[in-house]
Amino acid sequence: MKQGTVVRIGTFDGVHLGHRAILRELRCQAKTHTLLSLVYAFSVPPRWVMRQDEDRYLLLPASVKLDLLRDSVDIVHPASFETIRSMDPEEFVATVLIEQLNARSIVEGETFRFGRDRSGDLSTLRSLGAQMRLDVISVPPVMVVDEAASSTRIRESVRAGDFHTARLCLGRSPVLLGTVVRGDQLGGELGYPTANLAIDPHVLLPHPGIFLVHAYGENIRTNGLLYIGSRPTLGSRDLRCEVYLLDFPERPLYNELLEIHLLERIRDDRAFSSMDALRSQIEADIAFARQLLPGYPLSEKRISS
Repeated sequence: MKQGTVVRIGTFDGVHLGHRAILRELRCQAKTHTLLSLVYAFSVPPRWVMRQDEDRYLLLPASVKLDLLRDSVDIVHPASFETIRSMDPEEFVATVLIEQLNARSIVEGETFRFGRDRSGDLSTLRSLGAQMRLDVISVPPVMVVDEAASSTRIRESVRAGDFHTARLCLGRSPVLLGTVVRGDQLGGELGYPTANLAIDPHVLLPHPGIFLVHAYGENIRTNGLLYIGSRPTLGSRDLRCEVYLLDFPERPLYNELLEIHLLERIRDDRAFSSMDALRSQIEADIAFARQLLPGYPLSEKRISS
């Protein structure tokens, strides 16, 4: 790479407020020193490689994450942790940062670790930077309710249905993206047609239940209810993600991509004694959702293209 760069290394899962604070500093340093801003973005978190028992879920599909990063910096350099995991800190700085990326500065958070077995930290980076003419800028964490915004914290919040905390850390609602696929038409038979969503299996889902959501698609911008569960009333075991749109379009939605913004958990998934009982509960869920809607105006933008 001919022109010098300012680099940030990471997975950027969710592209949350902490990431965005570092990206702002990255752009600022690049502009000040007439350099290119560059993110060296791992496809999956290094912990997946280092700890085989790690839960393997992400907050966003890789393609959406990369699009968000491309909107923020000059260059996105996708990277595989496997290719650099055996490098010691000095080799990584010399070979990857200096030789490959032509880095003049690096911007990182205060908890940054790198090199084989995570042996290097910010102090190591500063020492190596002094030897190799690499400026090191650290950015403090973004605190949300007395705790740092982090991908781990957001994943825990989403899994538990605590979308308020996730929203504060992300600066937006957590989202799911799914392609509409054919189902068994049960929702239509009950009088509440749903769009069945095929969601990336590596993207984290909340625990099963009913959720108030906003849904965005081609000429679609509406409120809805999302069901995540195995439909225990029917004795089914397959996990389903189905969205009921309060303003359901008259046209078929098959193969369309819907972006679902998670707003509030309404209730847990459970079995009902009959289909009539299930229909009555759906009616109650919709009525409750409508009561919540004034607190969630349709003001957010889509994050997917």
